[in-house]
Amino acid sequence: MRISIDQITSTLNNHLDNDALLHVIDESNKHKGHVGHDPRVGLSHIAIQIVSNLFEGLSRVERQRLVNSWLNEFFTLGLHSARYDLKTPEESSLACYP
Repeated sequence: MRISIDQITSTLNNHLDNDALLHVIDESNKHKGHVGHDPRVGLSHIAIQIVSNLFEGLSRVERQRLVNSWLNEFFTLGLHSARYDLKTPEESSLACYP
């Protein structure tokens, strides 16, 4: 099974509330020739930006562990790396998001 942005986005949206903001970016091409890059898998490297109330009271590491648990199936299928920007709505008001 090839991993796609749509599959990852759908999985993440299943865990997020309707007010959450989500961006998933394919960064696989930036890693050609690196360990973990396998075009047969589809996406191998992604960047994820989420703004959600679910992150209230969680440390950066706890937020990453939570999202990793949501994506476990994809890591098993060959997703090699995910880069995260995980913020609460209050934190996101301090920065610009696309």
